[in-house]
Parts: sequence; C-alpha cells; structure tokens
Amino acid sequence: MSAKPKRVAVIGLDCAIPHLVEQHIAEGHLPTIKQLIANGVIAENCLVPFPTVTPPNWATIATGAWPGTHQVTDFHLHRPGTTPENMNTMQGFNSAYCHAEFLWDAADRAGKKCIVLNYPGSWPPKMENGIMVGGAGLTIAEYRDNLPALETEHDLCWDQLITTGIYPMSMRGTFQPAEGWMNVPDLGDAPLEMSVEMMFPRARNFPAPATWHVLVRKTTGDDYDCVTLAPTKDFAHAFCTLRLGEWSSKIVTPIKMYDDSTKQVFFRCKLIELSPEAEDFRLFITALGETSGWSAPPEIASQIVSPTGTFAPGGGIRAYTMGWIDLDTYVELNEQVSQWLADAATSLLTQRDWDVFFMHSHPPDWVYHILLTDMDPALCPDEEKRRRAWDAHLRIYQSQDQMIAQILKALDDETLVVLVSDHGAVPEGPLFDPYVPLVAAGLTTMQESVDLELAGIDKKFLKVGLQMPEVSKSKAFPQREIYVYINLKGRDPEGIVEPAEYEHLQQQIIDALITYVDPETGKRPVALALAKKDARILGLYGDQVGDVVYAVYPWFGGQHGQALPTAEWGVGGLKGLFVLNGPGIKKGARLQRTVHLTDLVPTLCYLLDLPVPEHTEGAVIYQAFQDPNFKLQNTASGTA
Repeated sequence: MSAKPKRVAVIGLDCAIPHLVEQHIAEGHLPTIKQLIANGVIAENCLVPFPTVTPPNWATIATGAWPGTHQVTDFHLHRPGTTPENMNTMQGFNSAYCHAEFLWDAADRAGKKCIVLNYPGSWPPKMENGIMVGGAGLTIAEYRDNLPALETEHDLCWDQLITTGIYPMSMRGTFQPAEGWMNVPDLGDAPLEMSVEMMFPRARNFPAPATWHVLVRKTTGDDYDCVTLAPTKDFAHAFCTLRLGEWSSKIVTPIKMYDDSTKQVFFRCKLIELSPEAEDFRLFITALGETSGWSAPPEIASQIVSPTGTFAPGGGIRAYTMGWIDLDTYVELNEQVSQWLADAATSLLTQRDWDVFFMHSHPPDWVYHILLTDMDPALCPDEEKRRRAWDAHLRIYQSQDQMIAQILKALDDETLVVLVSDHGAVPEGPLFDPYVPLVAAGLTTMQESVDLELAGIDKKFLKVGLQMPEVSKSKAFPQREIYVYINLKGRDPEGIVEPAEYEHLQQQIIDALITYVDPETGKRPVALALAKKDARILGLYGDQVGDVVYAVYPWFGGQHGQALPTAEWGVGGLKGLFVLNGPGIKKGARLQRTVHLTDLVPTLCYLLDLPVPEHTEGAVIYQAFQDPNFKLQNTASGTA
C-alpha cells in the first residue's frame, strides 16, 4: 500500500440503484461517477439492512451497527408504553433515538474535525467541535421528529401554488382590472391583478397573515405574457417578473412572523401556465427556506452561499402529483436541491479544516417513488410515457453526478471518497394489507363505527393506515412496515394475551401471513415471516422490533421497505451502491463478496486510524485495499 488516506468524504445518494447507475454510465453519461468506479472499487453485492427504508439504514451507515443495536428499526418508531398499533407510532428522525454511537461523534471526541451535511437522523448534534447542517428530515429545514405518518414541518413553509384553476391545496383566485399599482414601467393595455392571502403550509412557526399581489400585463402584443409577484402594489418592491416557463432568480426577503418578529427567507418562482387571455394561470413558489436555524454552530448557515439552490421538502412530489407542476419542473426543482447541497459542501470543505465529512442527497429516492413503475416496460406499455420517465431519471442522476463533480474539486488526492446508498427500489405492485390475513385468522377485530361511504373515504385508503383495530378484542396488530405485535398482558396497556400463549400465537401469526393468498393475483404476498427471536439473523432485535417480522415479495407493495435487501424485480433492485476511491484502494476492482452497510465504518476506522464507535459491529473490507497487510508492513518498518 503506497499511501493511505488522511481524510474521508462520504457522499450518500439516497436509494441509488447500482445497476441503473451503471446502465447510464454505459450509455455515455455520469462521467464523474464513472471515473470514481473505474479508478476505485465497487461492491456488486452490497446488502442493506431490513427494512429497506431511510432512517435505520443511514443510521447503520454512520454507526456500523445493525438496527437491533441502534434501535432505529423502521421509518417510524413505536411510542413506548402505548398499544402497539399504527396510531401510536412516530417518525424516527432524532439523534437521540439512535442508541449506537455515530462515527463523527467518536471522531469528534478524539479531536478530529467533522462536518455532517443533511444527514437524516443526525439532528440535534452531539459533537462539541464539529459542524452539522440539517439532519432533522430529508432536506434542510425540514422536521419530521415525533410526527405521525409522513407529516413534516418546515422552516419556513412548504411550496405553494397561485392559480385560477382548481388544484388541491392551492391558492385560487380570479383576475380583476389592476388598480393602484405604483412604479410600473409600463402597465400596458388592460392590466390584471389578483390579491392572494398566503397559506404558508406546514410552517413550524407561523408567519403573520400576509397578502401578496400578482400583476399580469401585455408587454409585446395583444396577449398577456408577463407576470409580476409582489408583497405590495409597488413594482419597486416586486419579488420577480416572469414570462411563461421562466424561473425567477433567488428571492431573499424578510417575513413578518405571528409574534411580530421577523425572519429572513429565500425562495424561487416559476410561471408554469399563462394563457393568452390569462384565464389559465399557475405560478409555482418553492418552499420558503429560512436562512438560519438549521446549523450548529448557528453562524455556519450564514456562511453557506448558493446563488441558485433551493430547499424542497418532499422534492416536489406533492406539487407534481397534485398537478401543480409538470415533470420538467419537478426535475428542475430537484436540480436546485442538488445545487444547494453542492454549494453547501463546497463552502464547508474549502473554508474549514476537516477530517471526516458525511453528506446525504435525496433526489434519487424521490424520483423512484413517482417514476420507477413508469420506467418498467412490463408495467407501462406507453412507450412515450416510459421515455419521459427514463429521461427524467437520467436528469436526476446527472444532477447528482454534477453535484459530486463540484464536491470533488474541493478535495485533495489524500482524501478517500465513498459513494453509498441506503437501499434501492423496485416498481410498485399490488398493496399487501396484513390486516386481511390476521382478521381471517381471528387474531384481529376491526372497528365498524365509521361508514366509509358516508365519510367520503375511498376504501383503497384502508390499506395505508386508516384501519382501526378494536383493541380490547384483538390479539395482534400489524405495525409499521414489517412488524406484527401481540397485544400482550403485562407489557401493553390493554393487553389481552397471556404470556403463556405468546409463542403459540407467534406461530399462528406466521402461519396466517405465510399461507395467505392475494385474491386478485392468486399469489402469496409474504416471502418470509419470523418470530422475534429468529429475526436476529436479519439484525433485528430489542424493544423496537415486533413480535413477528415479515417481508413481502418485491412484486407486492411500494418501491422499498417491505422487500428483502436481495430482492430484484423488473427494472429495479434493493441492493445498495457502494464505491470506494482514493489512496490505498484498488483501481477498477469489482468485489463479488458480500458487503454490508455495517462494514463501512470499521473500514474507515481501519484505513484512517479513527476511533471505532462504541457499538460498531461490521467488518473491515480488506479485499478493497491494494495491500490488505499494509499495517503489518508499516509496523515492521517502524512507521505504524
């Protein structure tokens, strides 16, 4: 081993699917990732923890511990001391929930300088000397801790839509003749205006009521072609003036809060639709991102400069699925997110001394949730729709490649670079409702007090969490992605199952799950069901694991979560991306051995002589080194 790295930069791409990355490389795209693989090592069998979801797997990447050890065992966590059914769960985005030590905390304690950027579940920070930016959600200024389902809050608020049309959760208005505007260079013929009371959705701290104004003008002919958004009817104070299809530059402005304080925010706008007579109109406003409050130390936020980057909770999925924006705009929004991360990383890495850098980027995951099924020829026969999906997929990865290229410019030749993903994804299949086999087996009784038709609830939503079990009559409850809990006396507040029945009931649950056949497909959805004591082989144990653990075949359910880490189906797969590149690493090697995400931390500690976090359980990936015995040689030469 001719050299060893002095520092490490871990770049996490959420949900990146290795074989699709390599497919784009083979097509002549992604030059930066191509070079990292060609001059480094890629693991062809990187297995991720189960369930295949974000919080537990990023915790494993940063601790080297299995979910049973760090106890972030799903996207959500069970609230201790409550009946173990889905109404008593919360999202697991808080560093306090992780019972294993993060690598950066161990390194910080040893005097190393650490930077952590947008890493899920890392906030609030525990480091005394390190830098942390974001980490309370999937993107900066997003907060998920202690919230149910997929609810989020944001500093300052989510994206918004001003429109003349009928779109869910939008701000709808009608245009009237414009009156009282000042300092407009040329009002033109028959200018129109709309005044809108802003919604500021999902705000953690609510802004004061505010009315913004839209001015529409004819500037080049007989058609309306120009839109201005302003906080008052003074053109001199306008946020932006746009033509159809244009994005605004970055807008930075103070916002008055409900308590009379003021916060500074930034955002961008895009004019999505404007018909010649202004009858059809859509103006998209990105999330209002607060310029402070999401870094430690606090002053770090003000030192990050990104001229075009924005924050986008959910990556714009909500706006896209509700028809607010088209697919091109969705991709552009994710490109802005990636650009902000690239600028933030560059600022931090060039302005600070550092030894350990960890970051996370979420756009690949978001795009799979809306487009992976459309990319599969067996599931989407519409060739044009497939082409659009593949084009968007490529653009998302190109934005990641460009982000990485910018970050690499801030690194030197003594840096070990790691590319890693927390899981992959497969196309969407029929949903598996675990309540059905449990009810059929007489193990669960459902409430019948809600008339769904009278309540206007589509029955399909029963499969995503609106079902309510009758606790006093139910022996078992499905919970979260992969668990079934027994309603146990002495443990659960309303337990009805005697401890003596526990193991027998576990077997009944397993039998009910394994033997269930979906009536629509004629197939068994459940691929695996284990008693809790047997789930240790999957790295699952402890208080945050159900009494039965199950997995479904990849052709059932959503893109990831319930399918096993080895699952492959259609164009997708659940294995993780794992690339090492830098001093002492082989060049152009493809590892066939199984690599687990638990192996990253011990490998980094071995290479860089970092302190091993207290709970690390993985193995060193010796096969990735140019010389696996370099430490013996260094000892012999007196250079250890």
